[in-house]
Amino acid sequence: MSSVREMLRRRERASRLWKPCAGCGLRVEVEVLAGNLGVCPLCGHHHRLAPQERAAWLFDAGTFRPRRHRMRSTDPLGFYAHSDDGAGPGPEEPVIYGPGNIAGRRCVAALMDFFQAGGSLGAVAGELICRAGELARSEELPLLLVTASGGARVQEGTLALLQMAKTMVTMNELHEEGIPVIALLCDPTCGGVAASFAYAADFILAEPGALICFTGPRVAEQAAGIRFPEGFARAERLLERGLVDMVVPRREQRRVIGDLLAFLEGRG
Repeated sequence: MSSVREMLRRRERASRLWKPCAGCGLRVEVEVLAGNLGVCPLCGHHHRLAPQERAAWLFDAGTFRPRRHRMRSTDPLGFYAHSDDGAGPGPEEPVIYGPGNIAGRRCVAALMDFFQAGGSLGAVAGELICRAGELARSEELPLLLVTASGGARVQEGTLALLQMAKTMVTMNELHEEGIPVIALLCDPTCGGVAASFAYAADFILAEPGALICFTGPRVAEQAAGIRFPEGFARAERLLERGLVDMVVPRREQRRVIGDLLAFLEGRG
């Protein structure tokens, strides 16, 4: 029995030190991966990041100041109340937003968190995207959207679907007032997010290998009854077809976004 416990302790310790790469399948030291901005040094696979991890290197030190809020999604369909854990109201919201500087240029940024309920777009997440847009408009600053989402939050039913229209109203208001919008589409950007504000930007960037689509390849193949080619709905394939403007490796994103902000500032 003690040998089993020791084996489990060793496995737990190893899991904290090493992480399997979804790109090449090899194990990479967690410390090395973190030092490389979540990019596998062996194959270049871009691992998913939480917003706080991304903000630490994307923004100038100490300049990104997320706005506080106390909103939480309700449970209109009784989904959480009847779940196994009876958790009640929905999970933490997958959006943080606030002003910040990138390479010395000011902007307002909204970052999505795929680790929170799959980055799903519910009533509160939609409200936070709109508040980010309103802040950009009031401060007359460009809006940066960093998306990572599986789509609308089905647990909120129609209320979640309405966020597509709601966020698009905000995007339209920004366009009418000449406030530029930059979108960085990360893995994955799917469903209602891809079908609304993620693609309403003036400049659309994407991370290498990011899955960007309305419907995922497996579901689309089942519905169409055909086999899609390798790389279907990946960032590089969308770039070839003009659906994104640039595929930007993570180490270059700060420079590229900073250059875009400088260009937009010069036009103003």
